[in-house]
Amino acid sequence: MCNNNSGPGSGEHNKSVGKELAEVLTIVLISIFSGFILGLLFASQSGLKTRKNLIEKLKDIIDRGKFTLIEAKVMGGELMEKGKEKAGKISSKIKGKSR
Repeated sequence: MCNNNSGPGSGEHNKSVGKELAEVLTIVLISIFSGFILGLLFASQSGLKTRKNLIEKLKDIIDRGKFTLIEAKVMGGELMEKGKEKAGKISSKIKGKSR
């Protein structure tokens, strides 16, 4: 007897694939983090210099992230305005045809 609920397109199959993907991503992230920590531990620089470099890089990453968020907000606003304009044009065309 064939059970239709266990086919390749079933929700259970999709959930198991999603779970497997989440596990793989978790392992990858843990590996990356572990490599980063080991790199810091075995670095050829002193701890003070390493911490100073790390703080500078983190500040740079934070600044880039803030700039990216501001850019995304501006671009999102522009896209929203364009969408409103197009929706208004289409709405007026539809209203004009319905009369």
